Amino acid sequence: MARYKTAVESAAAVGAGVTFANVPAGTTGGYKLRRVILGVRAGAGVPTSQQLTVGIRRATARGTATTTVAHERMDPGSVPAVSPGIDTVWSVNPTLAAATLLAASFNSQSGVDLPIEAMEELLAAAGNANGLALVNVGNALPASHLYTVTLEIEE
Repeated sequence: MARYKTAVESAAAVGAGVTFANVPAGTTGGYKLRRVILGVRAGAGVPTSQQLTVGIRRATARGTATTTVAHERMDPGSVPAVSPGIDTVWSVNPTLAAATLLAASFNSQSGVDLPIEAMEELLAAAGNANGLALVNVGNALPASHLYTVTLEIEE
């Protein structure tokens, strides 16, 4: 199985309950989410100290993505990913399941690195409607603050 990494940024001032990234599965194959690295960047200064929670939910419809960042192969000799990448902007938002599979809380002046290995698997089944999405849970980000996200998947 090959691994892929992708780094994206959210829009600024993501509101509470807003999806800011979605990783759709490929039409011919699913994936396992293996790592999530989250941080916050402020405009020109130090981020406002604030507690944040990012939830991961299953996507049941991809929505209409207008910005998708392609995955990078961790091993340049491996095959290209079947997942198209990470969607970050939509004209029609993805449809998400109500249940949160994983919630990570951290302070905006730090970050969080979540390895998801072995028995802690988060899987997305084959099919472009399926995927895993990141949602800002609880507090809205302050003006000029954005999430930085690096995801690692295995196919």
